[in-house]
Amino acid sequence: MEKKMVVEKADQTVFEGDSGGYYVWSNSKIPLLSELKLGAGKLLLHPLAFALPHYIDSNKICFVLEGTFTSCTHE
Repeated sequence: MEKKMVVEKADQTVFEGDSGGYYVWSNSKIPLLSELKLGAGKLLLHPLAFALPHYIDSNKICFVLEGTFTSCTHE
């Protein structure tokens, strides 16, 4: 069975402020995410803004659509 995913605007705003926002796609609105046991979110940073370091107990894949990205990882 072939699955088709249509790109839609994120349906939930987790945070929005002067430096940007974090938006997510809910599993209830996009059943394919639930079926594949995935989560999807979008971090939008305005120029000169930064995201605070945080811990999460799962893997992440990040794509930079515009600008640059610098990351430090500690092992």
